[in-house]
Amino acid sequence: MQNTWTAVDDYIEQHLIPENPVLTQTLKHTEARGFPSHLHVAPNQGMLLAMLLKMNNCKRVLELGTFAAYSTIFMAQHLPEDGYILTMEGRDTHIKLAQENIDASGYAHIIDARLGRAADVIEGLPEDTEPFDFIFIDADKQSYPEYLEICLKRSRSGTVIFLDNVIRAAEILNPENQKPSIVGLRDMFSLMQNHPRLSISTALQTVGSKGYDGFALAIVK
Repeated sequence: MQNTWTAVDDYIEQHLIPENPVLTQTLKHTEARGFPSHLHVAPNQGMLLAMLLKMNNCKRVLELGTFAAYSTIFMAQHLPEDGYILTMEGRDTHIKLAQENIDASGYAHIIDARLGRAADVIEGLPEDTEPFDFIFIDADKQSYPEYLEICLKRSRSGTVIFLDNVIRAAEILNPENQKPSIVGLRDMFSLMQNHPRLSISTALQTVGSKGYDGFALAIVK
C-alpha cells in the first residue's frame, strides 16, 4: 500500500501544490547535507498548515521541533509581513541546518529559531510574551503531554494547536508497545479528553508518502 499512498500524494502535489523554489531549495540543501527527507512534513501537509494559518488569520506561530525548517518556512510564506514564528530544536546539528535554510529562504526576519529543549525554551520566555495564535507540535512524542500543558500557558482563546504524528501506524492501540513515545501519545489523548482549557478537539488518521500516521487538532477555550 505504501507505493499507492505515495503515488496519490504525488498526484495531489502535482495538481494542487504550486511550484515553490524556496521550499525546493530547502529540500535540496537538506539532502545535500546528508539529512533524511522523511523527517519533514509532506508538501500537502505543509499546505494544510498554511491553510489553517490563513483561515484563522494567524500572525504569531509557535513551533516545537524545527529539524531543517521546511515546515517553518512553509508557514512563514503564509504569514503577514508583521508575522512571527518562534521555532525550537533540541539537536544542535539540526538547528544549524535549519538556520542555513532559514537564512537562504528570505524569511529570516520573521523566524526566530532557537536551540534547546522545547519545554525549557518556552518556560524561559518573558511573562509578558504575547500569546501565540497557532501552535505546531512536532517534537519528541514522549513529551507531548508536557508540551501541550506548557503551550496552553502561551495560548489565547481561539488558539489552534496542531500535534503531528499521533497515530504511529496504530501502535497507540498495541498494549505490548510500551515505548516512551507511544506511552506519551496515549497520555496525550487522555489529557486532551475533557481538558478544561480546550473547547473542541479531534484527531485524524492519515496515509501518504510519510506512511500511516495522523494528527490531533484542538482549539483553546
